[in-house]
Amino acid sequence: MLSARLTETKKALSSLAWLPNLALRVSVGFVFFSGAVTKLTDPDQLVATLRAGGIPLAGSVAPVLATIELVGGAALVLGLGTRVAALVLAGVMGGALVTTIIGPLSDKYPDPSTFLSNFFYTPEWLLILVLGWMLCAGADRFSIDALLRGRRSPRTTQP
Repeated sequence: MLSARLTETKKALSSLAWLPNLALRVSVGFVFFSGAVTKLTDPDQLVATLRAGGIPLAGSVAPVLATIELVGGAALVLGLGTRVAALVLAGVMGGALVTTIIGPLSDKYPDPSTFLSNFFYTPEWLLILVLGWMLCAGADRFSIDALLRGRRSPRTTQP
């Protein structure tokens, strides 16, 4: 009896597996999209952050990064080119970790265990993990990717 109920519960939960994928994809996409809008409307702050991180040509790099985040965020929300968008945005977050997060964090927390506990708590690291998962999983239902996959599937012909 209990085994049958557990099996039914597992089936019910499995049928909802698309839901967290959708929620994460749309939420992370919105984070990047809305952040990019802010960066494009107030580029001076992004340029200052890039300069502080030692990025050469920060004034030229800033609008490119903001545009990548805008387009990548929109792509995630829509589920269009999800794997490519996730890969590119994870690269941007990796760059942010290297240029603006790791140095100040290691200065503030020189002890390795304290550094790591704070490092793993950074939004950039968590976004890399979620984007890595999206890279592997792709978009599920309710995405343009799924619509395109459906159109590319072989058509059966009537005899």
